[in-house]
Amino acid sequence: MLRRRRGRTAAALTCAALAVAVVPLTVSSPASSASPTRADGPLTVDAGGARVVVEQDPFRLTVTDGSGATVLREVAHPATDSLVESHTTDPVMPGADNQDTPTLYSPLSFLVGTETLTQYPDQEWIANLKSGTRSGTWYSAQGVESAVPDGDGLVLTLTTNDPSGRKLVVHIGPEGTDAVRVRAEAVPSDGVAMIGDSFTTPAKRGAQDGFFGFGGRHDHLDQRGRVLSSFVNQESLASKPALTPGAPDSLEMFPNGSSAAYYPQAMFWTTHYGFLVTQPELTRFKLAAGRADAWNVAASTSHLDYVVAPGEPRRSVRTLTALTGRHRIPPRWALGPMMDRLVKNSGETYDHYQAMLVADIKNIDRYQLPLTAYRIEGWGFPGDDNHGLALHSWVHADEQAAMITALRERGIHPLAYLRPWLEPDSAPVEAGYAVTDADGDPYYVTGSSGRRFALVDFTNPDAVTWWRQQVTDVLDLGFDGFMQDYGEQVLFDMHFFDGTTGYTRHNDYFTLYAKSTKQAINAYRAEHPDRRPWYFTRAGYTGLPGTARYEYANFPGDETTDWGHASGLRSLTTDMLSRAVGGAYGYATDIGGYFDYNTPPTSRELFLRWAEWAALSPVFRLHGSGHTGTHTPWGYDKRAVAIYTTYSRLHLRARPLLEQLWRQADRTGAPPTRPLWWADPSDRAGWHQDQEWLLGPDLLVAPVVEQGARSRKVYLPQGCWQLHGTGARLAGRHTVTAAAPLDSLPWFSRCGTEPLG
Repeated sequence: MLRRRRGRTAAALTCAALAVAVVPLTVSSPASSASPTRADGPLTVDAGGARVVVEQDPFRLTVTDGSGATVLREVAHPATDSLVESHTTDPVMPGADNQDTPTLYSPLSFLVGTETLTQYPDQEWIANLKSGTRSGTWYSAQGVESAVPDGDGLVLTLTTNDPSGRKLVVHIGPEGTDAVRVRAEAVPSDGVAMIGDSFTTPAKRGAQDGFFGFGGRHDHLDQRGRVLSSFVNQESLASKPALTPGAPDSLEMFPNGSSAAYYPQAMFWTTHYGFLVTQPELTRFKLAAGRADAWNVAASTSHLDYVVAPGEPRRSVRTLTALTGRHRIPPRWALGPMMDRLVKNSGETYDHYQAMLVADIKNIDRYQLPLTAYRIEGWGFPGDDNHGLALHSWVHADEQAAMITALRERGIHPLAYLRPWLEPDSAPVEAGYAVTDADGDPYYVTGSSGRRFALVDFTNPDAVTWWRQQVTDVLDLGFDGFMQDYGEQVLFDMHFFDGTTGYTRHNDYFTLYAKSTKQAINAYRAEHPDRRPWYFTRAGYTGLPGTARYEYANFPGDETTDWGHASGLRSLTTDMLSRAVGGAYGYATDIGGYFDYNTPPTSRELFLRWAEWAALSPVFRLHGSGHTGTHTPWGYDKRAVAIYTTYSRLHLRARPLLEQLWRQADRTGAPPTRPLWWADPSDRAGWHQDQEWLLGPDLLVAPVVEQGARSRKVYLPQGCWQLHGTGARLAGRHTVTAAAPLDSLPWFSRCGTEPLG
């Protein structure tokens, strides 16, 4: 549990964090010298394609595009410009965001008081938010006391209505040429628990705007009317799995609610601008919830740092993802069909696992399964200590080497598995490479299945060097990449080598983790130009930059083996599209689902529909379940093998298109998989189509996600479309019904195009 009364030490750490990634500011302002100025008229900070106009008394910010058209404006000051928050519970046990909280809608407001946040201390949900309370009084900015030029920008000192005389210091300036950045800090920061800002949004029906993005959320594409937080929470699972055809579908997940995410992004888009919170601390968004004409953002710290990018989604997505990062272009082999040989979470043995490796090779040959990569999850370093890493090794060195050779002989790229867990009292722990407690001792935690471990401290340069060597050693064994798992276990009271704590590192641990791995891969490629390593991760976050800058792809976490929208098959499209617009578009679902402890084993129909869903997604990867083990098509019947092979070949057919779209995404931020709201913001009917997507501009994908269904309704975007590129010409902005037997994926191409060749 963390109870925060911010003092001088904490404030010093916060200021140090703000110094990271600061760029030169640009200003067009009445101020012409470095001395404080005070003018009655508005101040303007001009980036070229974005501007901030500052009304001084009372204080109010407006963001415009380069032509001067307003895209975002702070709310006006209310008649009562303070708010007593006597006691609020947030999150609400067992960890869901409170949807009904007091909010002071005023320009740059802050809470003088306390906030207490509690995390799960161990086991399955370790480090997830569990509960919280806050109380105090909210105050707000009142007027500009002084404005000082700061390079190309402005530093404002604002008066507030806090009776202690507290001020707000606000830095405003361009972030490149198409965005503006606002950084506000309470001075002094002692006693400030939260700081936020509030903005207007159209409330009239038909004119209302959406709020899209926010990372890998399962529940909605448009989050308007909801409250959600940006905090990495692992293993939130359907409260009511979808097991019965036609039964009502619940979005709720335990423990952290319907919007919980492994890969949240503190970044969203409307049809007029994009908005990014750059800092790693817990941030909450209240999106026209409780008040239809306003939205609020609030961070659980004494400073707030955000970027606004004007423009419709194509432009603003390009602007913001250029800052936060985009998934790297993968090697060609990583866009072919993959297979994982999982380790069962209980009851696994060396004999069984090694027998499964041998059997997989025989069946790959027998059925001529198209495959470009195969992951040996139970791999290990030669010897008996795995270099101090807490892995789950179930194959001996000789058998592992033979398997790598057998795969390479077939043109299949071997993959391994890594996670940042250190065995207690191991050599890297003794060397000081682990995260510590306040006394400097290794901080051991107990994760899922009772496993005890410490986390690698990626703020320690020596630990980073050690980690990079582990990556090199994996590749030297003949592996061409790996799954990079976990990292969500950062607790608030952990201490890092650079002086920070888990409070600021919980979300951005993944960026440090991925950066260290990407550095190792870059160095390896430089020394081995004939090798193209690749890896994929589970969790991540935004920032300047965010985790996406250093990754190739993500798997979405532990999906349940059911059809549901909460965490099963129907959760995938919303998740994929919401993170893709934020630069994390290398989506690698677990075909067949993973978590089968409160759901039945994956049925034949679910397995094949899942493969259908993945066929025209970025990464096609056969996975398995924690309890049952790897899903294999030959584990069902020969017809299942034939259908699965059809979808594998469809994915290979799409590979040239995926390569083309990925290169375009690297240049422009346009995701390969595109929500309809991104492609055509003017088509409001497309805003909520959360079970279909565009693969590039000319291919619409609409997989079947309902148990027992042999057809589905499909909304066609504007234009002319043909099912499977042939047949009747269908008009867009209409809904049609497509036949969909178990061996057929409904997809449509624009008339006159051949996106799949």
